[in-house]
Amino acid sequence: MIERRGLLVGAAVGLVSTAALAQDDRAKLRDTLLELEIASWQFTKDKNVAAMNGFLADDAVLIFYDGTRYTKAEFVKFDFDLSSFTVDRASAELLIATPDVAILLYRVTYATGTKGGKPETATVSAADTYVRRGGKWLSLLYQETRLK
Repeated sequence: MIERRGLLVGAAVGLVSTAALAQDDRAKLRDTLLELEIASWQFTKDKNVAAMNGFLADDAVLIFYDGTRYTKAEFVKFDFDLSSFTVDRASAELLIATPDVAILLYRVTYATGTKGGKPETATVSAADTYVRRGGKWLSLLYQETRLK
């Protein structure tokens, strides 16, 4: 009986260590994807087509709070101007669907101007679904909901 208790305690300690490691890995993945996300905002502001092509999956879809929907090919044409953005790092959360699919949730405030339109500032709750393909995390589905 004592040996079984020892095994159970040892197993429980192993599970706690594995859970702690998983939390560390989860936090690292959240931080990695958040840095990719912030970089993508800068790529957009800079109209850096090459960088955005490397960030977005070929089958990517982006849906903005006003219902505007872009494919990768449409989005990298950059038919709007991003004048500024501020990502709320503290709001970042990560959902892991599978080892190769993760969803980054966060808040961002940004200012844009569209061709022929007036500049507008929006604060949104954003969700970006990432897929790992060929060992690289790519943005597959970006969508946002306006908060104010």
